[in-house]
Amino acid sequence: MDSLLSGSLAGIVADVATHPLGTVKTRLQVQGASASSLTRYGGVAQGLTRILTKEGVGALYKGVGVVVATAAPAQGLFFLGNDTAREALRPHLPAAAASFAAGCVAQLCGSLCWVPMDTVKERLQVEGQLKRGSKAELGGSWNAVRTILRREGLRGFYPAYWVHQATWAPFNGLFFAIYEACKDAGVHGLGSGVVAGVAAGFLTNPMDLVKTRLQVARTDPSTFAYAGAFDCVGQILRREGPRAFLDGAIARCATVAPRLTICVLVKDAIAPGVKEVLG
Repeated sequence: MDSLLSGSLAGIVADVATHPLGTVKTRLQVQGASASSLTRYGGVAQGLTRILTKEGVGALYKGVGVVVATAAPAQGLFFLGNDTAREALRPHLPAAAASFAAGCVAQLCGSLCWVPMDTVKERLQVEGQLKRGSKAELGGSWNAVRTILRREGLRGFYPAYWVHQATWAPFNGLFFAIYEACKDAGVHGLGSGVVAGVAAGFLTNPMDLVKTRLQVARTDPSTFAYAGAFDCVGQILRREGPRAFLDGAIARCATVAPRLTICVLVKDAIAPGVKEVLG
């Protein structure tokens, strides 16, 4: 229970702190789909500046409501899965292998909440990027949830479910394996988190880009006309070239590295106090 609560609180702090960079990351990853339908940005700095000047600070926090609402249960399930799996596997596997496997298990647990959250959040984040007049259709987080449920049913919250797993299970496995290896090598906790987050974020960016485009597809089906993950990969290769799979990689690293670092450090800092309070 103490792992669940401390992980939940840490997740809320980390998600809110990094949400603006996550908005820029999402827009950079999808902008190559159409030059005529989507506003394009030259990088992270230009993305932040243009969103602030043209749409206001609120646009950087589009979708933060659903993130806050799901951060506690999602992050709690994530850390509960990670801690439980790591304790069960460490007697039987090398430390790095046990950490990698535990990270994958943690992702599968957290994704019960993360996939719907990700879908709602990213659809809201790209609405302001669309050049058409439908950009404000979903409005805020609660209205977006109701609209998706009414139009698409529960399945509408789980597009690209397995692509999501193929993105984040390896990410979390890599993150915790590298994080533990850095700590064993004597690297300070903060440095370990940054190194692990940047490495894992960069290596999994191509799959994250495909996931993001599939999850926002219903925002504008004519712009994101993909029949599935393989079709999405094929279209990107043909129309944009292989380098397109690195779109948003810097923004992603700048988001996930501090997010995971903040989350792990906050959890480690408050866990003893939470355990004491809960007895």
